[in-house]
This record gives sequence, structure tokens and C-alpha cells, in this order.
Amino acid sequence: MKNVPPRSSFRFVGGFCALSAIALFLTGCGQPSVPEVTVFPAPGDLSEVEGLEESALFDVSVNGEDTFVYRGFQKEFNKYGFARKGGHYVNFSFANTAVTVDVTTSKPFSSFSVKPTQALVERVSDTQLRVTLQDPSKFLVTAEFEESGENWLVVAADGPEQEVPSKDDPSVLYLEAGVHKFGRSWDPFVDGIKTVYMEPGTVVEATLKVVGKEGLTIKGRGLFAQGFRPHAKVEDPLQTEWLGDCMGAYFRECKDLRFEGYAVINCPSYQLEVADCDRVSVENLKLLGFGWNNNDGMHLYSRDVTVENSFIAGNDDRICVTGLFDSEDREIKTVADQKPRIKGCDVGNLVIRNNVFWGQRNGGDIMLTWNGSHTCEDVLIEGCKSIGFTNKGFLSAMHGGSVVIKDVTVRDIEIYHHRLTSVLVRDAKTWGDGGGAIDGLTLENIQIHAEPKEVSLLLTGWSEESPIRNVTLRNITANGQKITSFDQTSIETNEFVKNVVWE
Repeated sequence: MKNVPPRSSFRFVGGFCALSAIALFLTGCGQPSVPEVTVFPAPGDLSEVEGLEESALFDVSVNGEDTFVYRGFQKEFNKYGFARKGGHYVNFSFANTAVTVDVTTSKPFSSFSVKPTQALVERVSDTQLRVTLQDPSKFLVTAEFEESGENWLVVAADGPEQEVPSKDDPSVLYLEAGVHKFGRSWDPFVDGIKTVYMEPGTVVEATLKVVGKEGLTIKGRGLFAQGFRPHAKVEDPLQTEWLGDCMGAYFRECKDLRFEGYAVINCPSYQLEVADCDRVSVENLKLLGFGWNNNDGMHLYSRDVTVENSFIAGNDDRICVTGLFDSEDREIKTVADQKPRIKGCDVGNLVIRNNVFWGQRNGGDIMLTWNGSHTCEDVLIEGCKSIGFTNKGFLSAMHGGSVVIKDVTVRDIEIYHHRLTSVLVRDAKTWGDGGGAIDGLTLENIQIHAEPKEVSLLLTGWSEESPIRNVTLRNITANGQKITSFDQTSIETNEFVKNVVWE
């Protein structure tokens, strides 16, 4: 399938059509609205985009209409097999109707999985799956092939776009379908630009770096392709700005940020970092991973942050709540100047809700902190699903920092593996000052797809001065069996975990 044109259920003429007018009239009278299914156009020539091409393995149709499937990968500068093999991605939208998603492979598969589980999944043949959706959903199709092993397809079945900006608005950088190249450390918010909009079918080859600005939006259904940018570790250290120059998108000391709808693939490092920012909204992002090690999803080192309805994948942590970031307050002229220019900031009032997490190799879905400093309090994680097995837990911490993390609530979570927690407070490590603690941790209504004794890994404090204290575990089940004690699990704990209550 090549160069799919834009399609939708109804064609508009002169900005409106009679059938749509009837639909709006009926909706206003309380009648059902007209079904809408929109598949997105092909981006055009991808031959000059590093690590991105049309999939030759997966073909996808939605209610019988073909749509474009991307394959992202990294040929070089990667540590893990996930990046080298890469993965596939398709996006479309629908409303007011059920849709049938047919996934066809170019060669037979021996087995498959679809996670999170959808209402109806059918194996039509050894080259075709059919998924029936009633509502917008994001899920991962994994197919096993005799020669190439596992291959992955991320399906983002979105609702219709809202608030599409005008091309004529001078404050909008409107990127039409096709390929756009802006390179590394791009700041689009200049000369009055406040919004970057990416049409469906848009591919933007760029990494972003924005410092000290307010009222910014990036939205649309396009895709950031970042395979062109190698990780700083493999470059001449005097030619890179340490971490800030190799992230997918780096926003520091900004206010009132909005990120909505788009996808990121093959990121060289952290896919989105908001450091020392205020009032950040993330909605319906698709962070696909397949990058270098340290390919984290998001770093949320900020205040008043909401992350909702997103698909977050990565070779490392999917979301890091608090930590240290590049302050860029020194100049690198010699190899001796490479010592990281890092600092921390206050973090608080974070809401992480209704997201799908896919761990591709390393790290946790929620990494409370790698190190961190200053303050961190009031973190809510709810309604999320963890579909990938990695070497750490859904909830993790490698806490060698100085911050006391307070009042973390994790609730209404479904985990498709056995690693619940990998939380430890430790001594000063990797630029952390040590002396930190966790005070107030609640896990409730957690559904784990494993036997109780398989549930693992860690929940350990470091000392009397650096403990984990005031822990509540409520309605934790494994394969439907309620867990009421650490003894039923394989979770390692110690004497520096204080005031634990099971309910």
C-alpha cells in the first residue's frame, strides 16, 4: 500500500456539505450523530529521513480503508536490540461508531498478543488479525515470526482532533502533510510563534530546545522522527551540549505548556523533558521509543503537570517524576569541562492518568527519582496499564538524591507482568547528594497478571535517616487473589520500611 490519500466518511465542498448539515441539525435535536472514521495520508518521500520508512511487514485497514504504517529503527548508535530492529506505528481517528481494524502481515506469524486487551480480538488467518474497537484506544500488537522473532506494531486509534488552528493565524507555525527538516535543538517559538501544528501525515525531522518562554503549544497528529541525532555519548564531547542538545524535546524554565496528539520515534535520549517549568499539560502523546539507551519517555521536573491518555514507551524509564537536569551554566572547552552541569528544582502537583506504558528494555514505568533535590510532593498515578516486562517495576526509584518525596498515590492500575515495585532509597550515587527519603506511599486497586509469589522486586530504605515510611497497600490482587502481606510475594523489603499497613 503506497501513498494513501486523505479519506474520511464525508467529503466537504466549500467548507461544508449537506449531509453534515443534516447531521448537525439532528444532533441538536438529540438524535445520534453521524459516524466518522478518518485514516491519515502518507507523508510522501521518506527516503531522506534517517531511520523511517513505510512498513513492509504490517498493513492496516480501518473499516476496509487502507492507512499508512510507519516503521522506525536505528541502524547505528544504539545499545539494545529494540532500537536496531525498530517498530511500527499507525494512527487514525474515529467517533460515534465501532471500527474494525485489520492487521495483515507480509509473512505468516506463529503467535501474537494484543495489549491492553481489547473487547474483541480475532485471529483470521496466519497472516491476519482483526481487532474490533468501540471507543478510542491505544494498544500494542506483538507478532512472533520464525525468522525475525518478535515484531511490534503500535496502534493509536484516537478520537477526532479538537481545536485545529487556522493556517492564517500569524502565531501558528502550520506544518502541512509531508516531510519537514529543522535539525537539532530547534526552537520554533520565535517571531511571535506560539503554536506548532502538525497535520496528519506530517513528519518533522528535528529535536527541540526551548528555554524561558510562556504560553506554548505543540499539537496535531504528525510525527517527530529523530533517528538522525545520535546520543551524546558517541559524539565528540566538545561538539555537544551534554544532555540538553541530544534530547527529543527539552523545555526549561517555561510556563503554560501544552503538548497534544503527536508521536515521537527513534529519539536519541529523553523524549520529552520539562525542567523547572510551571503548568504543563500533556494529552494523547505517542512516545514510541526505539531509541538509544536512556531513551526515557518523559521527565516531569516541574510543578502543576498533567499527563493523560498517552502511550509511553522507551528503552529506559517511561516517566521520571523528579531528578537532576542540565543547567547549562558552564562552557565546555576541554574534556575536563565535561562534568555534568546539573541541578534540581521543586516538583509537585503531578497527575499521571489513563496512560499505557510499554517498557522496551530497562527502567520503570514510574521512576519516582533517579536522584533529585529540593522538594517533591503530591503525585497521583491512576488508571494506567503496564504492558511491557522490563528489569524494574511499574513503580521504581533509584534514590540517591536529597529530596524527601511526599504523598504519592498509585491507584486503579493493571499490570501485565509480575514486577510491581523496584523502589529503593540508597546512599549518594551518580551526582546525588544522598539523605533522601520517601514519606507517604499509597498503592490501591492494583491488578497484577501473575501468581502472588511471582510478584516482585524491591521496597527498601537505606537507613534510619533515609527510610521509606507510611506505606499503605490496599486491594492488591494477583491473578484474582488478594495479597495482604509481603510474605505472599517475592518483594524484598527491610527494616528501613516503616509503618506499613495492608488492607
